Amino acid sequence: MAYTIVETCIGCTACTNKCPVEAITGLRNELHIIDDALCINCGACGAVCPVEAIIDEVGDVCRTFPRRELPLSKVVEENCIGSGCELCINICPFEALSLQDSPNNKDFFGIATVDPRKCVGCRLCEQACGWGAIYIDPPREMLKRAVYPLEILTPKKGKRAQEAVAAAAAR
Repeated sequence: MAYTIVETCIGCTACTNKCPVEAITGLRNELHIIDDALCINCGACGAVCPVEAIIDEVGDVCRTFPRRELPLSKVVEENCIGSGCELCINICPFEALSLQDSPNNKDFFGIATVDPRKCVGCRLCEQACGWGAIYIDPPREMLKRAVYPLEILTPKKGKRAQEAVAAAAAR
């Protein structure tokens, strides 16, 4: 089952911009829709939804993250075999990974590095890597709203966000 968008969606298009496989459609200020056939259950949409109107594949509400805390790929340099593999680099739809010389060791093949401006935390690289050399931080279970209830989330600002917080409190 794919992620779904509920009726509290405000049509801000943040999710459509973040989706790595373009599975989300909709017009500005209208309810958006996720195509089940295209959705890869990565959670990138839920992490950016300002009104937390996205439900994951098991029915949990996705948590919004402040921009500086969005899910992001991290490379474990000791595990990366570099140009002998490149699975993570080849699968990334945003070209957020590249092969660079390793600064800490004199590895001839280099290591994968992440461009944080391009990475959406979609977990495709994490799933492709057979060496345990790349992971997404924070872990997938931290994307759930149940893990981070409203009281400890970063306060949101703006009229629409206040309306969404009131609606969430009423649930």
